[in-house]
Parts: sequence; structure tokens; C-alpha cells
Amino acid sequence: MLMLLAILSLPPTADTAVPIHSHNDYWRSRPLTEALEAGCLSIEADVLVHEGKFMVGHGPGELTPDRTLTSMYLNPLAEIVRKRSRVYPQDQRALILLVDLKSDWQSSKQALQDVLHEFADILKAPAGRHQGDGGILLAVSGSGSDRIGAPCGVDGRVSGLGGQQSFFEKPLISQSFRSRFRWSGLGTLAPEQQTELRSLSQRVKEEGRLLRLWAAPDTPEAWKTLLDCGVGVVNTDQPTKASMFVRALQPTPQTASGKSGEQAPSPPHSDPDN
Repeated sequence: MLMLLAILSLPPTADTAVPIHSHNDYWRSRPLTEALEAGCLSIEADVLVHEGKFMVGHGPGELTPDRTLTSMYLNPLAEIVRKRSRVYPQDQRALILLVDLKSDWQSSKQALQDVLHEFADILKAPAGRHQGDGGILLAVSGSGSDRIGAPCGVDGRVSGLGGQQSFFEKPLISQSFRSRFRWSGLGTLAPEQQTELRSLSQRVKEEGRLLRLWAAPDTPEAWKTLLDCGVGVVNTDQPTKASMFVRALQPTPQTASGKSGEQAPSPPHSDPDN
């Protein structure tokens, strides 16, 4: 009975995840909460190191004492995972927490080690020791992008395709949409650009990773096009609206396949757009 009451008191979440990335999630009026209710498979927070801690914000002027990575993201997620292992109760996949490091790598490493030690029980390897379904896949972007030998997952770049890391070591390949494509998100993406996007998506998928294109148009037409062309997660600043749209298109969860096989049970950079 006590366990049932504890589970019922957890923060509300969707039952299953959808291939949505909540970009700069901390800018939402309800950080983390909206993304969990929407069922985002991936959630992003920018952080800077201040007095040895990860503070949430894109620049020093955004930092406040109460907005830490631990208080805003890791503690609530730990409460869920420690009670039921999975963030989304009917979805076995790990939730990806993308931590965009706005401080340099050297100053970020100690703060990162402290976080990994405190939350090792909820984090998937190499960041932690969570076994079985669910858990949190913590990956670093920004100054941690494509970092070799990082103590956790890293956000990859297209230039780094071809490596041998597992899905949990490099779950995402992230690229600026604007660096390769020209489209407002209204109407139709040009056929030759669709072909290029499908080719890129296939390269990433063959490595068992998820392609994320930041700075992509944030419209329903764009969301559908990105998914039709094989993009792994849709980067959006509208997680609730995007989730509803994607669920209507795909009523069953997509497969997020990783080389290790664990992530497929069912269906950095200082750029401010990243």
C-alpha cells in the first residue's frame, strides 16, 4: 500500500514517450513538467558552472540560486526512477537528458563528476549503474560534444559519424538544420533537400543513433517532414503541441534503436539555437 501511494504521488507523466526533444526546456513556464506530461523522449537544459554547481541558464545573467540542474531536473527524475524504474510507465526506453555545457570542459568536469556520483543509481552506463528498463541517459553537449573519454554519454556531431561508441555513449547526432537546409517550415521541403535529409537520417540510423536537427522550422509541416525523412527526434520549443501532433500521426511509440539493444524495446557548442 505504501509503495502504491508513493507511485501515485509522483510527478505526472505521459504513459509513453514520443520522438520529441524539448529544446531549451528550462525556458518553459513549467520546466520538465510540461515535457514529461507531453512524453518527450529527450529533454535539454543549458548549464554553467557557478561555485562548483551546475546552474541552469544560457548565460551568467540568467542564473538564480534556486535554478540548479539538480533541483530542476535530477531530483524530480530521480524520484520517478527510484519508485518505478521507468520515467514513462508503459515505455521501457531511457529518457535522454541532454545537458548543454556552456562552461568550458575543464571547469565542467568536476561538477559533472559530482552529479554522476550522486545520481549513479538512476543513470545508465557509462554515467551510472542503472540496470534494466528505463532510467536516465545523461549526455553532454556544448563543450562536451563528441568528447572522447567522457564519463557519461555525449552529443555527437555529423563529423563524428563512424565511431564505435554504443548508443548509451553517444545517443544523439545533432546538427544545425540551417547549416544544410533552406526552408521556412511552410509548404513543402524541396525534393532534392528531402533526399539529402533522408540520406543523412539513414547514415545516423545505421549507427543506431538518433538524429536531432536544432534550428529546424517549428511547425506541424516541418515536424511531419522531419519524421517522414527519418529524423530520430524532433527538436521543438512547443513540446505539448508537437507531442499531440506526433501522437495523432503515430499512435504507437517509435523504436529508438541503439547498438546495445537496450534502448529498443518498443516502437555545443555555444550556438543559442542549439
